[in-house]
Amino acid sequence: MIKKIYILTIFIFFCSSGIAYSYIDLSQIAIFFQILFAGLLTAFFTINVWFKKVKKKIIEFFLKLKKKNKINEF
Repeated sequence: MIKKIYILTIFIFFCSSGIAYSYIDLSQIAIFFQILFAGLLTAFFTINVWFKKVKKKIIEFFLKLKKKNKINEF
C-alpha cells in the first residue's frame, strides 16, 4: 500500500510540473571563476610544497655523499 502511495506521489509530482526556465546569473559565473582560481592556487601550492620536500631530500643525499667522500679521503 505504501509503495503504491509513493509511486502515485512521484507520478503526480512529475506530471504536474511544467517547464522550468533558467538563466545564468552573473554571480554564477563569478562563483565558477572563483572555484577555478581556488583549484589552480591549490594545485600550485601543492606542487610548491612537494618540490620543497624533494629538493630537501636531494640536498641531504648530496651532503651525505660529500661527507662520505671527505671521510674516505683521509
